[in-house]
Amino acid sequence: MKRITKVPEERRRELINTAERLFMEKGYEHTAISDIVKELNIAQGTLYYYFRSKEDILEAVVEKSIAVLEQNVILLTEDEGVDEATRLNAAINGILGFVSQRNDFIDFLHQDINAVMHAKLEKATVERIVPILAELVTKGNAKGRFNIENPTETVLFLSTALVYIFHQPDINTDQQRREKLCQSLETILNKVLVAKNYNFTIKI
Repeated sequence: MKRITKVPEERRRELINTAERLFMEKGYEHTAISDIVKELNIAQGTLYYYFRSKEDILEAVVEKSIAVLEQNVILLTEDEGVDEATRLNAAINGILGFVSQRNDFIDFLHQDINAVMHAKLEKATVERIVPILAELVTKGNAKGRFNIENPTETVLFLSTALVYIFHQPDINTDQQRREKLCQSLETILNKVLVAKNYNFTIKI
């Protein structure tokens, strides 16, 4: 079959999308470079033009997922016309909603053969989201909207807990546990952030 020449960005997206699908079907550890190029009917050298290794492709797959979440969080936190507590509440619900909507991907990540990908995604999520939320909380803290001694470190703890706890596969299937976790998160946010005349509400 004749191979089709494509523009670089289109080919790169195609490689990432194909790798993501194969990772989900076969598991990251069980997917070889040869599987990806065979699926696309391209030479192995073509793949290496865009990615140095399978781990590089994994990084791109993780980046694809994180970029969508990051953009959503930025949109929810950038409106200066809305007070910081409301924006933070919206961002947290946005993060939880994003995770909840990707239940099939979460199940896939929790398979033992995908431990590497899972760890990379959790680490990348925290690293990308914390600066956005920390900046918002720091601004609110300076205005007296919150009363936090160490805003950046507090956001780091909260974000790590959000990513880890609400990333568990049974969150969407165990309604009672999810409700209790949401109630607990509301209590923690209200006690830790001490937002004046505002109560955080978690909805996923």
